[in-house]
Amino acid sequence: MTAAAAQPASAGPPEEGRFAPGTVLAQRYRISGKLGQGGMGEVYRATDLLLGQTVALKFLAARRAAGESALERFRSEVRLARQVSHPNVCRVYDIGEIEGSPFLTMEYVDGEDLASLLRRIGRLPSDKAAETARRLCAGLAAAHEKGVLHRDLKPANVMIDGRGHVRITDFGLAGMAGDIAPAEIRAGTPAYMSPEQLAGKEVTRRAISTRWGWCYTRSSPASVLLKPQV
Repeated sequence: MTAAAAQPASAGPPEEGRFAPGTVLAQRYRISGKLGQGGMGEVYRATDLLLGQTVALKFLAARRAAGESALERFRSEVRLARQVSHPNVCRVYDIGEIEGSPFLTMEYVDGEDLASLLRRIGRLPSDKAAETARRLCAGLAAAHEKGVLHRDLKPANVMIDGRGHVRITDFGLAGMAGDIAPAEIRAGTPAYMSPEQLAGKEVTRRAISTRWGWCYTRSSPASVLLKPQV
């Protein structure tokens, strides 16, 4: 999981959560089960009864829902993610509130994240790695064309479905190029930050693009920079 949010992730056995399977929320979403949990909240698989589609519902953690900064980041995730329309970017639909709990609806991806896949198989075959990288770059390019910088790109935020299609997820820490405050530069997962971001320098499209290469290695920018010199 990321520090920002849980994954809208795999189709494994449902976990227990605050919403039991079968619960209908807002007279529209029937819960199938909990998909995962992260520092910012929980993600559930659900059926949109109005449209007859499977979706993922991401709820802001109760302890964070009362904080205005967390709420604004949640709203920002929807605003920024909705600007990016691309087959390799997970779609975010809308934001709402149920019993005082803010949530957003997003595309359900029936698969697993790249981090889980790499732990399971060790490494991708060279042809599959090249194709995954190509699709990942295409999704990043689409975001960058809109001025959106992801800022937390890592294997756990890359979903691969059962057909091998790749999607970038979790725009919880995303920002617009040129609008990221100095205090927010180091927001994200340190192990996967670019050297520029680790140094507290401006976050740019180039710095974000650097991160995807680390998704396929056992190392990270941080581990390389902090490795003792001999």
